[in-house]
Amino acid sequence: MTEKQWYSPHAIEARYSKPQVKWLMPYMSMLEGGVYPRNPKETGYVDAPSKSKTINIKAPFQKAVDIHAELSGRIERAGVDGLMLEFLYSFENTNEIFIIEHMAQCLNLEVKEVSRRIRNALYFVSGADRKRTTYSQYQRDNRAYLKVKE
Repeated sequence: MTEKQWYSPHAIEARYSKPQVKWLMPYMSMLEGGVYPRNPKETGYVDAPSKSKTINIKAPFQKAVDIHAELSGRIERAGVDGLMLEFLYSFENTNEIFIIEHMAQCLNLEVKEVSRRIRNALYFVSGADRKRTTYSQYQRDNRAYLKVKE
């Protein structure tokens, strides 16, 4: 992930796309604390106050906490595969292949199997709405789609 990537809270709440989910993982502890990652492109320029007042009924930290709660709930529903997904993307600028190989070695699984499970969890966790089925049912119903190509 580059520093140029940044997603607004509104964009994330609307989609939870795969790149957005991957981008959010390193910031989960910040989000839990109610802090949303700052936009690296901010210039410091501030508009003059307008005459009309807007009322925001939520606390400033609420959106970050809501995003954390939603993403954590989705990851939790994916079980061990969700945990592997979170572990893989929790660190910025890492060698994904090394981490996947290390997880495979620790779990006594094939590298291909770990990659497939992480990919399936990413597909399950991402999307505008939570999946209505359980993770195991999702895997069964989407077997052909989730299969790793040889």
